[in-house]
Amino acid sequence: MMPRSLVIVLILIGMALMTHCAWMSGKAKETPAGKKVSVIPAPVPTPKTEVSTSTPSGRPSPAPEIPPRSETLVRIGRKEISHEEFQKRYDLYLLVADPEKEKILTRDEYLNRMISDELVQRFAEREKIDKDPLFLARVEKDRQSLLLDYILRNVLMEKITVSEEEIADYYREHIKEFTQEAKIQVRHILTSDEESARKALIRLGAGEDFGDVARDVSIHVSRDQGGRLPPFERGTYNKEFEDVAFPLKVGERSGIVKTDLGYHIIEKTGETPRSVTPLPEVRGKILERLMQEKRERALENFYQKARSEAPVEVFGKP
Repeated sequence: MMPRSLVIVLILIGMALMTHCAWMSGKAKETPAGKKVSVIPAPVPTPKTEVSTSTPSGRPSPAPEIPPRSETLVRIGRKEISHEEFQKRYDLYLLVADPEKEKILTRDEYLNRMISDELVQRFAEREKIDKDPLFLARVEKDRQSLLLDYILRNVLMEKITVSEEEIADYYREHIKEFTQEAKIQVRHILTSDEESARKALIRLGAGEDFGDVARDVSIHVSRDQGGRLPPFERGTYNKEFEDVAFPLKVGERSGIVKTDLGYHIIEKTGETPRSVTPLPEVRGKILERLMQEKRERALENFYQKARSEAPVEVFGKP
């Protein structure tokens, strides 16, 4: 049997020859008066060719992909997001993005994040996560927190201000908070009896190193550090100990000092004088503290006003 494609080609060639002959015949015919008579060839039917919808294996071909509409920016599954919707989302993102806490995304970066968010949403819907009671409880908790934060920032905070006078008053009233008391650093030798302290003092007078003598005879835990104590301010140790230690000059050594712990020999190794942090250095800290106090008062007033506008009645214990 002749192949089907060859048959179709032969038919088309025959049709072309018939059309050409008919045209030539019309050119040759003329009327007795010498006028030409146009001969319009009859329309030749076009052979129908069947379009196969099967693959070589005989299976139906997949449905052709539907081209996206011109306004579509991205298609995720069956969901299409238009340029207009993307712009709305991007504008909202820019409205709440904080450049001090995060990097502002470019349009391309935001598109990638939006696609990721949509994929997460599809997964959540497929797995019915949005119906899970624990998830819904957390969403409600976050919703209330966001709602309260919005009220604070956009309703109550508009009426909250802190003046420079208030900051200065707070600084004066809490000056101790910004004061660093004088501190000294010493090393010492502690013995349980006065005789041991006298022998240690003699060794020091003979030129022995203070740290070596402390490691040798001291009964205090600081002996392993050569008797060295960390910097301290008044009120840290025994009054008798501090009354001798603080007046010493750096490098000066005391005699034997008796306290309820035993007998000490003290050597001053350093000191830091009392200082007060200037107001400009702590202004921001004070401002934030006063703002926080006013926020708390404003929120309490908000709740009281809300209750007065919608009286609350509780019937029995929950």
